[in-house]
Amino acid sequence: MKKFICPICGYVHEGNQPPEKCPQCGCPAEKFKEQGGEELTFACEHEVGIAKDLDPAVVEGLRMNFSGECTEVGMYLAMSRVADREGYPEVAEAYKRIAFEEAEHAAKFAELLGEVVTDSTKK
Repeated sequence: MKKFICPICGYVHEGNQPPEKCPQCGCPAEKFKEQGGEELTFACEHEVGIAKDLDPAVVEGLRMNFSGECTEVGMYLAMSRVADREGYPEVAEAYKRIAFEEAEHAAKFAELLGEVVTDSTKK
């Protein structure tokens, strides 16, 4: 079974022939494009250091984001300690959770850059 894609609205029709007209936008059959068997490529989000070959301006932006996220972790942990000292344990716990979220963001930038982490625990 083949797949035909409408070039106007993106409707995908499965069959041996394209439909007479697109049921979504009315595009005629002759304008439909048959989807080829090209191999799909996916964004790599789980490879450490994937950003190393990007434009230097992009890499610098990633470094700045990493630094900013790390700064936010420290800021929220400090705010948590202040709230604890002032007798607001619930607020302190909320700030700790926010700090953890910011640490997650920093970790993703660290993985992209591959400068402060390696792809193996053995290295």
